[in-house]
Amino acid sequence: MRRFFSLILTAALIFSLAACSDRGANKSISYALDSSPSTLDPQYADEAEAQIVINNTFEGLVRISAEGQIIPGIAQGWSISEDGLTYTFNLKPATEWYCPISLKSEFGNEFYEKYTSEIVTANDFVFAMRRAINPATGSAFAHRLFVIRNATDIYSGALPVEQLGVTAADDNTLIIELAEPCADFLERLTEGVFMPCNEEFFNSMNGRYGLTQRHILCNGPFYVSSWDSESALTIRRNNYYSGEQQVIPSLVNFTFDSDENSVAKKISNGTVSAALLPPDCPAPENSVTVKETANSVFGFVFNCADSSLSNTNLRLALCSSIDRTLFAESDNAVPQNGFVPPSCVTGSLYYRNAVGEQTPFVPFDTAKAADHWKKALSELGVQKISLTVLCPEWLDNSVRRQLQIWQKTLGIGLGITIENKTSEEIEKAVSSGNYQIALTGITTPYESASDFLASLKDGNPFRHKSEEYNAIVARILEIDGEQELLGGCFTAENYILQQGLCYPLYSRSSRFVCAEDVEGIAIFHSENNVSFIGARRYD
Repeated sequence: MRRFFSLILTAALIFSLAACSDRGANKSISYALDSSPSTLDPQYADEAEAQIVINNTFEGLVRISAEGQIIPGIAQGWSISEDGLTYTFNLKPATEWYCPISLKSEFGNEFYEKYTSEIVTANDFVFAMRRAINPATGSAFAHRLFVIRNATDIYSGALPVEQLGVTAADDNTLIIELAEPCADFLERLTEGVFMPCNEEFFNSMNGRYGLTQRHILCNGPFYVSSWDSESALTIRRNNYYSGEQQVIPSLVNFTFDSDENSVAKKISNGTVSAALLPPDCPAPENSVTVKETANSVFGFVFNCADSSLSNTNLRLALCSSIDRTLFAESDNAVPQNGFVPPSCVTGSLYYRNAVGEQTPFVPFDTAKAADHWKKALSELGVQKISLTVLCPEWLDNSVRRQLQIWQKTLGIGLGITIENKTSEEIEKAVSSGNYQIALTGITTPYESASDFLASLKDGNPFRHKSEEYNAIVARILEIDGEQELLGGCFTAENYILQQGLCYPLYSRSSRFVCAEDVEGIAIFHSENNVSFIGARRYD
């Protein structure tokens, strides 16, 4: 029966599109990702590439509209108790999962027939959130659920997952109880980690859930139709989508290309519709900059795995004698003392604005630098230290002038070599740990300051493993009070700077650009959340 109605629905849709002569609709869109997602399991995936695909192939309880407002998703309505602790969601009846026909060849016709009419229920959200908070899952975003009743105790292993404050009163009624009021809870529900998961289907995948287009059920505006991890991933319009917004494009093709200059050329010649370009990449020809996001901080980064730079006093000697006036801001650069990018927020506050003049940093002080230097030589048991700085060519003169200050302040015992590299080469060296000192940018895909700071635990990119820092981050991730969260992030940032792990110079912006013949692609808050529902391409 469903197939019969599918034919009617498809015919009606084609007729409707033709009748309306809706210019730019029903076209394909191409979007460039750095690489293929490793998984599309919403409760486990942590890469920006995966989050973009998940946000377009899954539908949560609520969704963000093109205007940035919270609108119904699977939930057709909801109520919040007076104390702000209990959220009751009424789900839309008969909202179906999209079952890929490729399931039939692998699992058989009976299995396929079962899931072609499977309904999304409140239990799918209960199972998903229990999976996310279960420490055995290893979800990178489990902390986003910590505001739910009993979540932190479950994550620590003190309670079973069944005691999470999420209940299905019936198939169409979901109740979520919070441990304390959370002003942005509805916005959190739009994130991938909160997407529904069908328990029976998940268990039948035997560990392969989300690894291919055959091992996942989608319920969003698009479904995953093909996925080759070496070349491209395609999502197609889901004709069973029951959301508030009309899905305009017929499909979105994600290509994989980590070369930003290559992506820019593809946008210029029209083979790629849109992409988020890093700060070093200029806007391509034949493109429109839709949004700039100050999500990157540029400065000196130190490799603490290096035998010399593992010494804190050596790093502080170098930081204390950096003359930041030598590194005057250029295009797409704003002076900044702190390490957390301006785009990051704590609750409803932009972190950098909230911290203001209290921003921690290491001041220019040659006397202190010389003292740190003496201690470093003593602790390392050496008389001379040789270091290499990886530097983009456009900063060569500034770094050579800085080198003169280091040698004047720290003496002939310091030998520094400058190597000019492209920005891409420096980024690869930092990523692999094959460097000592690098002038580079650190870009965050996260909107949350706490998520950004948490991504730096266990060493990267400074190769500095610290139980103290990890403990600071662990405390931050359990905080939901705005002022307390602000203080926790300040403590983490202060640790990074006072340990001399890096020396920020200025912030820079990534550019979200579209080809001139494309409009309607929306980006919300961070690069993780890009919506193609309203995308149009004009030939």
